[in-house]
Amino acid sequence: MFDKHVSEVPIDSVIITNRARKNFGDIKSLAESISAVGLLQPIVINENNELIDGQRRIKAYIQLGLKEIPFYRVTLAQIILGEFHANSNRKDFTSSERVAISNAIEEFLRKHSKNVGRPRSVQRSDKSTIKDSRLILDPTNEGSKNNVVNLTTFSGRVKDNVSRYFGISRNTLEKEKEIINAAEQNPELFGELVKKVDLKKISVDKAFHEIHKQNKRAQILASVRSTNDNSSSSNVTLLHGDFRQLSKTIPNESIDLIFTDPPYAAEYVPLYEDLAIIAQNVLKEGGSLVAYVGHYAIPKVIEIMENVGLTYWWPIAVILSGSFARHYPRQVTIKWKPLLVFVKGDKLSTTDFLSDVIKSNTPSKVLHEWEQSTVEAEHIISRLTVEGQTVFDPMMGSGTTGAAAVQNDRKFIGIEIESEKFELANARIGEASHGQCSEIASKSRE
Repeated sequence: MFDKHVSEVPIDSVIITNRARKNFGDIKSLAESISAVGLLQPIVINENNELIDGQRRIKAYIQLGLKEIPFYRVTLAQIILGEFHANSNRKDFTSSERVAISNAIEEFLRKHSKNVGRPRSVQRSDKSTIKDSRLILDPTNEGSKNNVVNLTTFSGRVKDNVSRYFGISRNTLEKEKEIINAAEQNPELFGELVKKVDLKKISVDKAFHEIHKQNKRAQILASVRSTNDNSSSSNVTLLHGDFRQLSKTIPNESIDLIFTDPPYAAEYVPLYEDLAIIAQNVLKEGGSLVAYVGHYAIPKVIEIMENVGLTYWWPIAVILSGSFARHYPRQVTIKWKPLLVFVKGDKLSTTDFLSDVIKSNTPSKVLHEWEQSTVEAEHIISRLTVEGQTVFDPMMGSGTTGAAAVQNDRKFIGIEIESEKFELANARIGEASHGQCSEIASKSRE
């Protein structure tokens, strides 16, 4: 299947067919690296000396004036048929090389086969079952349509045998393909990621999930930009008054995230129902409502939100620092605050994982006694929205959410009923956005 001891092949004997890659990048730096530390990974060729992977390495060798290059040889037909010894698994191939070999096998099949499909079960006379690949190969005579061999004892699918040859799962190989394809389509964004995978600095799974995260983020950003191009709305809108009335001015399904801190006292628990009703109207499908809740009120608030129609998603523990408050009626020292996450619909719109533990900083309390740290807001905003999307805080207090939103390039709508807090929020958010609050609508209390 491959040369057990890596030897060298004359470069001029390697057949380079039409290659997909047109941009070979910085060959000079690669040549300098090879000159300094040697060739870390041989090229890969097939049984006919056709190059499968390593054209950049060949170009670097030529630039160095070298005539021969180390190589691995793979026999594609034998890999397809699973005719290799268990000890021949090549676990030392890089992800790039595994994908190149897999792609070469697909090309081999296109050239040498017909009627390729899913294997079908065949019952033999001895009652054992074999798989019939329906694969017809002509590995010795490409040009002849008559000289063919029907191979009917191939057990399993081609992709299973290919991955088995490498000693990895089929699922891992498919992920490697997606990683390489992503790098080819967007080398600036994902090129370095492939290098890290090849050097085993990060796992295939981690790279795969990073690509999916970045692609999803790019899709959302494109949608946001398209919406913003057709909108003349301001980046920051601050409204002075009762959120239960002023929220009616916000268009339905226009908000991506509501992040707010209602008053904790028991008499204010009914506000959560008002908040839930507003969220159902203004949130986009998949949008989130994230709210601080007093420990004692968690069961009641969840019940209220679900009765209105929101989906309870997850609790987040905000770990406090500095001096701790005490809840005397129940004799508890409070060292964490609950944040509850609710979703409109049954699927959370996000580009990343939320942490359900956030270590907070002690806020200055300069603006008012209930001032919150920006750490929680920044964590939530960065995970549940992307740049250009809209964050809404209907009880914004001194403007913590708004400051975090504008500093992270989100649009912000804030409502505050108390005049002093509204003025503080106005100043704080204006400073955070460097005086770019393009619209501040002030209304008296309803």
